[in-house]
Amino acid sequence: MLAGCGSGGQSESGWTFVDDRRQKVSLEKRPTRIVAYVTAAAALHDWGVTPVGVFGTNPREDPALTGFPWNKSQIVGTVYGEIDTQALRSLKADLIVSRWYPPPADAPVFGFNNLKQQRAIGSQVPIVGINGHVIGTRQIDRFRDLAHALGVNTASGTIRQARAQFDRAAANLSQVAKRKSGLRIIAVSADQNTMYVARVAADNGDLAFYAHRGVPLVSARTSDPYWDSLPWKEAGKYPADALLYDARSDVLPLAQVRGIHEFAELPAVRASQIGAWHADPPPSYRRYGSAMNDLARTIAGWHKVI
Repeated sequence: MLAGCGSGGQSESGWTFVDDRRQKVSLEKRPTRIVAYVTAAAALHDWGVTPVGVFGTNPREDPALTGFPWNKSQIVGTVYGEIDTQALRSLKADLIVSRWYPPPADAPVFGFNNLKQQRAIGSQVPIVGINGHVIGTRQIDRFRDLAHALGVNTASGTIRQARAQFDRAAANLSQVAKRKSGLRIIAVSADQNTMYVARVAADNGDLAFYAHRGVPLVSARTSDPYWDSLPWKEAGKYPADALLYDARSDVLPLAQVRGIHEFAELPAVRASQIGAWHADPPPSYRRYGSAMNDLARTIAGWHKVI
């Protein structure tokens, strides 16, 4: 079967795939023993490819892998940047899949400490990197391309159903967003000393997609990647009716942020208009559909406060 979309697949001359770094992986046959970084593993599983190995920070505790069939997979790294090469060999891994966040163009894919480590492991097992710094729908398309190249029937009833649910969630989000178009919403993260206001751009591909659906997100005005980093005394720089707070496990919990005076005094916080931002979901129809449904329910009850 030859995969579509020009990325590669199985042919008489072997299996190929061109990743988003424009790196071409060529193998004698289609790989079946995939090892993947946490969020890539979650996405692949949704697409119908269950990796035999997973690496990242505490994979078993990562919400992205809730319900993952661990009886079919082995953890080959629990600390970021540490990958057990002996475990890779014992698993007979024939492909590693992760996500890639440029710039720079030579940035290592996620899960590797540096290019030296990536080259050393890549000399044993080829690596595919899928760009996480593009709008969410593009990320979904590229994981679909990879799943197709790995032998998944991406026109199956299961995937068509997931796509239909995704489309319904997107339409619903647009309808709700249209009713709330007068709001100003910011997406934020924080630590004890700093409030981070997110750019609504390819840096944050999920936010870019939600904005495309009409969600009235206010982007940070900065040339820095990802965020405008503000000391707490400047927390009011971006007036907002509501905010989405980063729900990732490595972020200062919202319960603790509420204890920071400058945060507690924000109009959105005083009005209790705070929602969870499940940042950078695994690129699949199911995950994005779920995230859009959550977001639509969250913003439906918000009103202007500034």
